Amino acid sequence: MRRRSLSLSILTATLVLVFLSTPALAGLLVSVDWLAGHKDDPNVVVVDVQNKPPSYAKGHIPGALRVVRHVDLEDPNRYPPNKYPGREQFLALMARLGISNQTTVVAYDDHHGIFASRFLFVMELYGHDTAKLKLLNGGIKAWQAAGRPLTTKPANARSAAAYTASGPNQNLLVSWSRVFRDVVQGQDPRVALHDARPKAEFKGDKIRAIRGGHIPGAINLTGVDAANHKNEQTFKPIDEIRAAFVKAGITPDKTVYTYCHSSDRAAHAYMVLKHLLGYPDVKVYEGAWKEWGNLTALPAANETLP
Repeated sequence: MRRRSLSLSILTATLVLVFLSTPALAGLLVSVDWLAGHKDDPNVVVVDVQNKPPSYAKGHIPGALRVVRHVDLEDPNRYPPNKYPGREQFLALMARLGISNQTTVVAYDDHHGIFASRFLFVMELYGHDTAKLKLLNGGIKAWQAAGRPLTTKPANARSAAAYTASGPNQNLLVSWSRVFRDVVQGQDPRVALHDARPKAEFKGDKIRAIRGGHIPGAINLTGVDAANHKNEQTFKPIDEIRAAFVKAGITPDKTVYTYCHSSDRAAHAYMVLKHLLGYPDVKVYEGAWKEWGNLTALPAANETLP
């Protein structure tokens, strides 16, 4: 038994070392210069997912189409409503944006890529070619810092062929019952549960549901702190991001379940782990703390009440 445990430890260490030495899978990110040179290409659509709806009217990248997080990227007919949009809602959004299956989509926001990542994750959920999903490194802040112009003129979508959605791909999602079984009950030791929320929420100091705290067994690493420069909002070097996750115990040999409060930061963590670091098996707990924290029959660590 001891030999077997030693062999597993050696194998895990070897896999981690292999991933630490693996070149960055940075095809997800595009630079300001790349976007400036390609935003008017006929098969490129730029999407603005800035945090607050008035932001688009105050200034956006020329040609960018507006997507509103709390209107377009969640399903009001499901509980909790932070869950990702249903199939018909998604198809209507693609039609409005003029996006076909062949479109290269570049998303940006003003908040470390969190909301842009949610949009891209939804597109991946419904089967869009991930090679055609791009995230502007540094978002609108990087665009402005480079001296590029903004506009207040709304953009018009190009006409597009009908979109064929193959999802939602349930392999990218996990339910509360699966998190409970695999992590809380410990039935699958191969799973690492990643809590992407700020530490104050994880510790229960800040309460955003019926109760505060976290799912028992979760590892807290705020995704934007690990992955993004605070002021510039650009991504840190890939090796630095990878080292932060590995140090926390979120290693590539694990199946990673990631969650946050409302499935925004979790989408950002998914994009980082899956598409920047190349982790092979990453899933989002879609219900997030907004669901778990309000289901009081479920256990919580560091549980606090208002």
